[in-house]
Formats: sequence, structure tokens, C-alpha cells
Amino acid sequence: MNLCSLSAVCNVDSVLLFPSASAENYVTFSVSLPDLPELSFCLWLHVEAAHVGTVFSYATDDNDNQLVLYGRSSTASSTPFSASSSSLASSPSLDFVIGDPVYRRLPVPTLLDARWHHLCVLWSSIQGRFWHYNDRRQASLGSNFRKGWEVPGGGSVVLGQEQDYVGGGFDPAEGFVGKMAGFRAWNRVLSPAEVEGVAEGRGVPRGVVLDMEDIKEVHGEVQQVASFNNTDIYNSQS
Repeated sequence: MNLCSLSAVCNVDSVLLFPSASAENYVTFSVSLPDLPELSFCLWLHVEAAHVGTVFSYATDDNDNQLVLYGRSSTASSTPFSASSSSLASSPSLDFVIGDPVYRRLPVPTLLDARWHHLCVLWSSIQGRFWHYNDRRQASLGSNFRKGWEVPGGGSVVLGQEQDYVGGGFDPAEGFVGKMAGFRAWNRVLSPAEVEGVAEGRGVPRGVVLDMEDIKEVHGEVQQVASFNNTDIYNSQS
């Protein structure tokens, strides 16, 4: 079995390159998400800026921040959604939004070291809980988070920018700079063993509802580059 070391990016067919923070640089998908009472999404990130910016944005007509993963730096003074300014991060973090204005802050102290990292975020409406994994290990978890809520389907999915309305309203300050790979979303909560298996290239668990094969278009200067094997995108590369 071909497993990856901690320094390798596993189980990916292509890499998305975001060269700069621009309102023109983002990725759209040909399909939407279904109704989701629980979810998981995982991807590889290589951040090349002082803050993460917007990793993932899902908007519907009812709420342009139905599902968002947005990263900030320790000096961040604003947020694209309705977070209180009194709760600004004191270290690098990701804000995980489900149905703005409800969100949780995820610590990501190593995500800005210009290396590849594997990230997974999971949520269960039934339990009202979330879990956050960084490089195969659980980094944070919490409860009382959107219990009984359902993320509605049929909206617009975007990588690299935060939507202020369905499919648009982008801001350069909220853009992602760096590389993404192996993005997938599931309609269930992955087990810890499944999270580890995805990071190590040991197949893809059941329940995928969106992945890189569903990309419709890369916009602006974003490039989608084929990855022929794991060594193509080791951490040793810039």
C-alpha cells in the first residue's frame, strides 16, 4: 500500500494555484450541495500570505454565509460575516461559519508556515458538535453548535473567495493566496480513522457530495495543475 509521509500531499489528482488575493481569483463548481444535517470537508492547504483568507464559501438566497471557512491573522481587525469584534483572534485561526451569524473559531497556529497541511472540519446537527483536524490529529472540538440545524442545499459553492451574494460580491481582502488540493465534502461525519486514511492516501470514504472533479471553472489567474504523483507537491517545494 502506498502511504504518504507527513511531508507529502496524498490522494490528489490536481492542485489549485491562487497567485494573489484578487476579487477575480476564485473557483466555482458545476453542482451544489444537498441539504446537509451533518457534513465533513477536507483538503490540503499551502498558505502563501500573512493570513489564510477565504478557503470555502457556500451561499444561498437566504444567507450568503450559509457555510464559510475563513482564516485571519493575529492582526485581523474585521471579518466578512457577523462576528463580534470583541472576539478577534490573538493568534492565527479559522472561523467556521454555519448559518451566519453563528460560528466557531478554530486554532491553526501552524497553518501560516508556508508548508502543506491537511485540514478537516466536521459537524453534526444531531449532536450539535464540531471537530477540527489538522495534519491527521484532532486540533479542537466543541458542542452547542447549530444543533437541529440543516444546511440547505441548492446554493453556490466557491473556493478562494467569500460571497456577499450568490456567486458574487467578492473582496480582494478576503481572497486566498497559495495552493489547495484534494478538496472533498461528505454528507456525514467522518470517523477519526477515516480522516487519517484520507490524509494518508488510503482511499476515499463513502458519502462524497462534492470534490475537485465537480469544478466548473477557475477564474482570473487561478490555475488547476495536474498532479502526477505525490512527490510533485512535497513541502520542500515553494
